[in-house]
Amino acid sequence: MPETITYEQPLNERIRILLRLESLFKNIQDTLYEPAPASSHATLERLQEILTLTDRSDLKKDLMKELDRNRLTLSTLKERPGVDLEQLDAFLDRLTHLTSELDAERGKPGQKLRNSEFIKSFRQRTGVPGGLSDIDFPHYHFWLNLPAEERIASLTEWVESFEVIRESVSLVLDMIRRSATPTTVTATKGFYQHSLDKDTPYQLIRVTMPIDSPYYVEISGGRHRFSARMMIPNLIERPAQATEDVSFQLTTCIL
Repeated sequence: MPETITYEQPLNERIRILLRLESLFKNIQDTLYEPAPASSHATLERLQEILTLTDRSDLKKDLMKELDRNRLTLSTLKERPGVDLEQLDAFLDRLTHLTSELDAERGKPGQKLRNSEFIKSFRQRTGVPGGLSDIDFPHYHFWLNLPAEERIASLTEWVESFEVIRESVSLVLDMIRRSATPTTVTATKGFYQHSLDKDTPYQLIRVTMPIDSPYYVEISGGRHRFSARMMIPNLIERPAQATEDVSFQLTTCIL
């Protein structure tokens, strides 16, 4: 069991999309190889959400810019003493390779999947309450009742059509998260506010708490400042802010 839990707040829409994609790719791995029809259904729902998020025509371009920008930033480390040049060169080659693969893809991510009439029907009917029932979508009813290995084979092929996107998203976010060192700060009576240098390209705010903390964190803000509120969970009434001082780990990611 992990000892901490981290809450994140993107500081621009580009990073928000990448975080959502990362979450969906992780969720898919929890259900992709499970044999139950309900797991196949959950996997396909996540795939449908990925298709929707990657409908943006500029997503690949944004990822390529991020990979290239990070490659240029990391290239400057070659002049620093003590840097493992072999490891750095291998990582820079990986960035270049991913950029080339993104550039080589034609159409939107998962274009083959988008052309599937079965997937088109699934996407249309997910917006209708009960629209995936056997009376409305018998083709889907048939697919869900196929042997597990057949469903998993189809899902695996569909998921793999996003592999370059998944790896690029994972790499970009990993570099951003590693771009800063956490510091210990205190939310006075459950509230913390911090101003940001407008000339520094902050990308992501991370708040890390002990896993057994009685509070969860609400982060809000933008390019110039952000705030973090320690909230008391309540599944019935509106959650209230903590009334005591709460220490936590803060990371303001720049890369």
